[in-house]
Amino acid sequence: MTPAEIKPRHYPAILRSNARFVHWLSPLDEGDLSELQNRSDYARQLYEGEAAMFAYDGGSDYRHKHVEWLSAHLDRYLYIDRIIVGESAQGRGAGRALYSDLENFARQAGHIHLACEVNTAPNNPGSHTFHLNTGFTPLGDADYADGLSVRYYVRKLQD
Repeated sequence: MTPAEIKPRHYPAILRSNARFVHWLSPLDEGDLSELQNRSDYARQLYEGEAAMFAYDGGSDYRHKHVEWLSAHLDRYLYIDRIIVGESAQGRGAGRALYSDLENFARQAGHIHLACEVNTAPNNPGSHTFHLNTGFTPLGDADYADGLSVRYYVRKLQD
């Protein structure tokens, strides 16, 4: 299974899965999804959009609280903004396949870290477990005024 380019025909599946897990993700409509895809350095999908991942170069001009926090702690990283694995894609290796493809992409682009955040409030225990089991280590925690609390994770790709 090889992740592929996201096309507009995949949007309905991505939006359905995002809505299902919106308590751990931010809301998306079709316009937001198109913008997310266009500004991402990495945007791939599996199973006709049932699983999708979006990531940015940490040195890009994309400004967001998570990128700002990570940029204060890391150099040359690829920030995983969002991974969505719909119920029909869970347990089929979609997450691991997307992360493997992302790692290849990041190495080719010269990044030395993959980085992401996982909610601690509301807590997302499955994502914490997944990241720990795939070589990520905790980098730090942050609490934001909007009530969101996260743990940042990093995985070193090269020395």
